[in-house]
Amino acid sequence: MIAALLRTLGVFSAGVGSALLFFVSAYPLGLVSAYPAPPAAAIEGPLGFAQKVANVEDLYRRQSEPMQAYLERLTTAVAGGMVHYWTEGDRWAVADVPYTRIGIFDNYLLWILSFRPEYRQTLQNYEFVTPRKALDRGYGFCSQVSKIVYSVLADQGIEATIYSVPEHTVVESNGSILDSDYGVFVPHSLEDVQQDPSIIDDYYAQFGPMLPLLRRAYGQAWQPLGTAEDFNSVRAYEAKFERLKWAPPLAFLGSGVLLAAIGMLLRHRERLARLVPARVRRTARSS
Repeated sequence: MIAALLRTLGVFSAGVGSALLFFVSAYPLGLVSAYPAPPAAAIEGPLGFAQKVANVEDLYRRQSEPMQAYLERLTTAVAGGMVHYWTEGDRWAVADVPYTRIGIFDNYLLWILSFRPEYRQTLQNYEFVTPRKALDRGYGFCSQVSKIVYSVLADQGIEATIYSVPEHTVVESNGSILDSDYGVFVPHSLEDVQQDPSIIDDYYAQFGPMLPLLRRAYGQAWQPLGTAEDFNSVRAYEAKFERLKWAPPLAFLGSGVLLAAIGMLLRHRERLARLVPARVRRTARSS
């Protein structure tokens, strides 16, 4: 009886574990999409999608590549692999939650936490620091693409800082501005542009209607968005939950196999226990 119960529990647990493992693996394997695609108008627009970044290492500096040329290539590559889209005006709204909340197929643990009041504000409008996670989602505001650029540079030991004003967010590195929201590289420091915002006119020429807003933004006092320690901490948090999401399915699978094995062992012992008296009886009759 106990053996049969353990086998049944083992099969059930292994089945649950297999189902959960398939669920967790579906997004990494490309079987499902964890996030909705933005409207075609946003994908094809001036801040839309150009080419997916297949490998994060493609964003790293090549051997002997001049620094300025590399920073410009990084800026345009990240811009081309991400879509900038707002559902209501030019600021985050509740309607953006399907895009900015961590998807259930991406990490169901963080998805569950996003419904709790203490995590709702952060996890319903979440920006990844891990470049691959953000690029796979493919959608982000200026602060999100800046975090991608910053992280790629930081991984290579290249000094960079994310700066922000209410209207915009960019990265500054090696005395240049990397704006991967617009895909614009400005070979001038923020300090220089702040003193003379008209410097940006030629670089943002294709975004003419946005120039007044951009001049106003660049003329302000930019503030660092965070410290290296802050971003390292967030990235470690993301890595931890990326590992944790595999724990429940593997635990169910492991316990299922263990319970089934114990049940089979007990069943084998029960059979042996029944066979021994039978043999004793046969031996006694024959003697």
